[in-house]
Amino acid sequence: MSVPTVPTVLCSISTRGRYDTTLPLAIQSVISQTQKVDKLIIFDDNDDDKKQDVREKQVYQYLFLMLQEKGIKWEWSFAEKKGQHYNHQRANKMGYDFVWRLDDDTVAEANVLENLYSYIYNDIHPDQGDIGAVGGSVLTPPFQHGLKATGKIEDIYSEPNLQWDYIKAAKEVDHLHCSFLYRAGVFDYELALSRVAHREETMFTYGLKQKGYKVLIVPNTVTWHLRNNSGGIRDGQQEMFEHDEALFRRQVELRDSTIVVLDNGLGDHIVFKHVLPEIKNPIIFSCYPEVIPGRSIQEAKDLFGSIDRYNIYQKMDQWGWTLPLEDAFRKLYTEGAFVKNYV
Repeated sequence: MSVPTVPTVLCSISTRGRYDTTLPLAIQSVISQTQKVDKLIIFDDNDDDKKQDVREKQVYQYLFLMLQEKGIKWEWSFAEKKGQHYNHQRANKMGYDFVWRLDDDTVAEANVLENLYSYIYNDIHPDQGDIGAVGGSVLTPPFQHGLKATGKIEDIYSEPNLQWDYIKAAKEVDHLHCSFLYRAGVFDYELALSRVAHREETMFTYGLKQKGYKVLIVPNTVTWHLRNNSGGIRDGQQEMFEHDEALFRRQVELRDSTIVVLDNGLGDHIVFKHVLPEIKNPIIFSCYPEVIPGRSIQEAKDLFGSIDRYNIYQKMDQWGWTLPLEDAFRKLYTEGAFVKNYV
C-alpha cells in the first residue's frame, strides 16, 4: 500500500525598504507557525545602492538560526528589482504544491497557515471542492468592524474588502489581497504591471477564480497588516499606479470574456479551430484572421502590455507537456475538469 504524498508549502516574502522595520516581524511569524512551511524564500527587491548584507545584523543571525533549529529550509534571493509580482511568479513556479504569500509588513498569528491549509487541502475538507486560494482576516490599523460587502469583483470600487474585518464564517469571494495560501502553478501573476505591482494579488486570485477554482475567506485566521509608510509599493511614482489601475480596470471590464491571443503560426490557428467552440465568450487576437477572425496582435500588446502569458509553446515548456497541441490550447483557454486534471 503506497504512502500518500504530503503536499509541500513554500512561504514567499518579497521585500523592499524594510530591513530594519517590519521584515524581521514577518519572518518571526513564519517561524512561530503551528504548521511549518517546507521552505521560506525571501526575495530582496531593494535597489543596488540600498542593499544590505543582513548576515551582519544580529537580529537576522538569530532568525536564521531559529529557522535552522525548526528544520525550515530558507533562502535569501536577490531579485531583479522589477517588482514583487516577478518575485511571487518565481515562487509560483518553484515546484511546490502550495505557496503562502506573505507581505513584508505583515505578522501572521501562529495558527494562520494551519487553518488556511485545512481548507485548501481537499483530503481534509473534501466538501469544499477545488479551491485555488484561501485567505483570512488581514487587519490594518485603524481596525474596522462590522463590514458588509459581497466580495464580488464588480463591486470592488464601491465596497470595503471583507478581509479588513474579523471573518465570521467561510465565504466564497472573487478575489483576495495581501496574504493568502494558493495552489501553485495554476495561474500566472500579471507581469505587465509596473514595478509597484498595484492590484497584483487581486488580479492573480481573480484569475484563479476565472480558471474555475474557488477563492475563499475563512474565520479564525488573523494576519496583522502593519502597513509600513515606506518601502514596498509606497516608494513608487503616481504614473505607475495609474498604469496598473488601467490594466486592472480592463480585466474587470472583460471579466465575462476569455481573451485569446494567437501570436503563432498558420498550423497552430488551424489546430485551435477545434478548441474554439468550447471557449466561453472569446475575444480573439490573431495573426491569420482569414482562419480565426480576430483583432490584431499589436492591439493585444497595446491593451495588455505583455502577451507572454498566451504563448502556447512557452506554456507547454513550463508544463512539461507531452499531449497534443490541441489539448494544450484547451488547458490554456477553457475551464472545467480538463484544466483541473492537468494542472
